[in-house]
Amino acid sequence: MDNPETPSPSRPDQTVVLLAEDDVTIRRLTKIVLEKEGYFVLTASDGEEALTLSGKYPGIIDALLTDVKMPRVDGLELTERILAERPKIKVMIMSGQVDDPLIRGVSFLRKPFPRPVLRDRMRGLLSSSSAQ
Repeated sequence: MDNPETPSPSRPDQTVVLLAEDDVTIRRLTKIVLEKEGYFVLTASDGEEALTLSGKYPGIIDALLTDVKMPRVDGLELTERILAERPKIKVMIMSGQVDDPLIRGVSFLRKPFPRPVLRDRMRGLLSSSSAQ
């Protein structure tokens, strides 16, 4: 986990995104992009770490951005389990190898993606009225 002590947002109204990605370079770059857009980002290297982090995090997590293929707990299982724990969380699944995330009602982001695409898709996800 990149968040050793589960920090909290600097502002109480800051949007919190849980990022689960096993590729360290993609995880770090995605975190930087999201932070530059004003989001508070919790990071995990796989679905198991993301579930642990979610369980320890006391506040609202507004969105989950997860890769599909990860060790231990993959993105599809993570999505199902986190939606059971946090039914109002919005979910975006990303993959460079899978075209269909196989879970209805979640947003899908094809990797690789440029910064503006990630920014626009996250804004769209978070502004959608339906809970994911």
